[in-house]
Parts: sequence; structure tokens; C-alpha cells
Amino acid sequence: MSVCTRIAHEEHPIGLLRILAFAVAVVTPMCGQSLDETLMRMDKTAQQFKSVTASMKRDVHTSVINDDSIDTGTIKVKREKSHDTRMLVDITGRDAKTVSLEDSTVSVYYPKIKTVQKYDVGEKKQLVEQFLLLGFGASAAELKQVYDISWAGPETIAGQSTGHLKLNPKSKDVARQVTSAELWMSTNNGLPLRQKIVFSSGDYWLVDYSDLKFNPTLSDDDLKLKYPKGVQIDHPRF
Repeated sequence: MSVCTRIAHEEHPIGLLRILAFAVAVVTPMCGQSLDETLMRMDKTAQQFKSVTASMKRDVHTSVINDDSIDTGTIKVKREKSHDTRMLVDITGRDAKTVSLEDSTVSVYYPKIKTVQKYDVGEKKQLVEQFLLLGFGASAAELKQVYDISWAGPETIAGQSTGHLKLNPKSKDVARQVTSAELWMSTNNGLPLRQKIVFSSGDYWLVDYSDLKFNPTLSDDDLKLKYPKGVQIDHPRF
């Protein structure tokens, strides 16, 4: 798929959400894990959460051609209070792009074609944040507002103990596009080591996180989208 074709696809709100859709820990015993214990651990992390950085590896599966495309990058999140999230995702490789969330604006910079697309998400910011909240500083109550949550059991990811959660969107509008999501939450720090988002088309994203740093010092400039002068600025409708 060409870069231009991908951009046209991603101008759709759900395509934009798919862009967004971004650990160093001691292995602990998995015995006695439960849904309640995993959610309690997430609540404790949410109370302490200020920021996070991590490396990411994403498998983008396209069902119709049974193809898997792997990309890598980094993610930075800063959340000073509920629903006040700033985020910067830098994806490298063939389809390199950088995505930022600041206030009610989502910006996507495509370096290959020297173009920045700026989306005013406005009242739909909460919908965008539903994807940003998947494990990064989200409390159990916040997740339960958006998803029906079930327990898939304890699992080991990259040698680390996790609790595996399955999430089904409550919103009919979201459910028509995203059929389900899954989280593998570290038993050590209550943060995600893996995420999976399954779309109604049968496509899915599987994202693994590593080199995760909890509450590092991040300035506003660290999360600012940077691009050279002279790039084209577009304002697609969201």
C-alpha cells in the first residue's frame, strides 16, 4: 500500500484512532492472581501515574490479504490529571510518522511527504483518550466506564508475569469499528506489557512494550511535535 493510500485511509476517524492505538520489571509469582487483584494494582498505579516512556513494537495484521507488517518506535505519555493527557508516538520504518496529542488537537507528521495533518477532535477527545487510556494510567473505574472487562488469566510475557484482561467496548458506535481489545498488565507495576486491538474488518494491532520507565521527568517540550519549516499543513475534518 502506498504512503498516499495509507494517508487517505487514516483520515477516517477510526483510521486516526488506529494510529494512536503506543518494561523493566521483576518476575513475580502468578499464583493467586485474579481480575480484582489486577484492577486493584492498576488503581494503585493510576494514583501515582504522572508519565511514562517506552519502546514499542507493533504488528499490524491485515486480514483480507493475511499480511503482517512490523514497525517499531517510542511512546511518551504525560497525564497530569484525569482527561488531561499529552502523548507523542514516534513510529520509524517504511511508513514513518510522528503523532501527538495536545489539548484537543491530534497532529500527524509524515516526513516522507513533508506534510502535517492537524485534527481538531473537540468533543470527541474523550473517544480518542479511550484508546490512549488502555493501561497507561487508567483506573479500573475509567476502564469500566468504556469497556466490559473479563478475566483471561495469568500469562507470562517476555519472561514477566502479567494479568490478561479482555475488553469489549460499551459504545455501539465504537463497537461497530473496534470489536475488542486486550491488555496484558504487569503484576509488578500495573502497566501494560502488551496490547491488542481487533477491528471489525478482522484486522488487528498487537503492540509490545519494553524499556518502560515509570514517571520519568518529561517537559512540555519533550512531548511537542517537531517538524522542519516549509512543510505542508492540512486540517482534515475529524
